[in-house]
Amino acid sequence: MSSTLSPVGLVRQVRADSLTRNSVGIMGTSVVNAGLGYIYWTLAARLMPASAVGLGSAMVSAMVILSLAVHMGVGGGLTARLPRRASREEWLLTVLSALGACTAVTFALAAAALFPLAFALGPLHALATDPALAVWFVLGAAGWTGSGLLDYIFIAQRSSNFMFARNAVASAVKLAALLAVTAFGHPGATDILATWSLSALVGMVYGLVICHRRFHRLGTVRINTARWRSSGAELMLLARPSFGHHAISVGGLIPTYLLPVVVTTRLGTQDNAYFYVTWMVGSSIFMISPAVSSAIFAEGSHDDRGLRRLALRSLRIIMAMVGPATLVVAAAGIPILEIFGPRYASAGYGLLIILLLSSFPDTVTNIAVATLRVRGRLRTAAALNGCMAVISVGGAWIAAPRLGIVGAGLAWLGAQTAGAVAVVALRQVLWPPKDPAAAPSMNASGMNTATVLADGAR
Repeated sequence: MSSTLSPVGLVRQVRADSLTRNSVGIMGTSVVNAGLGYIYWTLAARLMPASAVGLGSAMVSAMVILSLAVHMGVGGGLTARLPRRASREEWLLTVLSALGACTAVTFALAAAALFPLAFALGPLHALATDPALAVWFVLGAAGWTGSGLLDYIFIAQRSSNFMFARNAVASAVKLAALLAVTAFGHPGATDILATWSLSALVGMVYGLVICHRRFHRLGTVRINTARWRSSGAELMLLARPSFGHHAISVGGLIPTYLLPVVVTTRLGTQDNAYFYVTWMVGSSIFMISPAVSSAIFAEGSHDDRGLRRLALRSLRIIMAMVGPATLVVAAAGIPILEIFGPRYASAGYGLLIILLLSSFPDTVTNIAVATLRVRGRLRTAAALNGCMAVISVGGAWIAAPRLGIVGAGLAWLGAQTAGAVAVVALRQVLWPPKDPAAAPSMNASGMNTATVLADGAR
């Protein structure tokens, strides 16, 4: 085994290499959020009635979905653009324009959504009748947007250790706030929403403090006509690639949200419980390749030369992590699933093995999407993710009644395998060219230089 793939070599690489360091920071963020989130919901379930937990979690889900709908694509645009904002003024213009516009849009959207959500979804009617819930919902949505964009900024700066710190503080605040409200009374759904919203706001403020101390002094921003015009132009530059990045992210997330719905519809709630829990166990492996792929996107946005070497090196890093991790989870899968109950192990272990196998083609497709983002081929990346989403969801709809939850897993594996085959077969389209000079130079917005010059000429 080479020193790069040995444990000692990996530790050294984390310290010295920005790609590995950024990847580990992103994975660490997922771990801390999952761990503290598990503790939070365990305490909530023990301290509150099930009805309060159900209502609170539903409102939190609605709040987070609204936030994601606004900022997810802009975050991709920031990752592409920030590395080429050299001066403090340029950097602040991009960051403050994105943060200001997106948080304002989220605030307005959340306020406008209160009554439609209350009347369209019966259990959420309290959003229209309880002022405290309404205020926490709107503020929390804006806070989640600000926090999410700050995480993208940290990734773009190849400093995801700050992303880890911000999320750790926010999650700790959320947990401490839950303990505090339970100490002074009988907590309910309002308290769940309030603790999530408070943690988002605190996390956003803490993230801004990190930016001020570690990147560029925020200071006072003068409001004048020239600045407003510059800000508007900057938002337009961010908006064009943001639609593409948004489509890519939506395509990647669709199976995560729709497969449980498909399993519930085709097989019932009990089978979905086995599917969902097994999926959560398997997702401990799925977090590896997306984390490294996000780091590839940030690294390539700083310098897109040698993108093929970067992609291949990332592939080796991921395989060095995924290979041993899949063996460990496969060996410990039955005891892990038995924690949730004996039936979970007997019903879910076959699905777990299928999910573990899918982590290998998933690695190939995630790296391909990251390199396509760097090269500005956003439509191709969105088409790749979209096709895999259609195959996995449509395949699960067909296979689940015949094969049970294993059928949904096979549909997911088939989609990832088809995507990996496409990456290999269409390598001239999906894979970085061998000669760095053959790849058009990307500007900060993810568009190639020729396109920008042509647009300017017109």
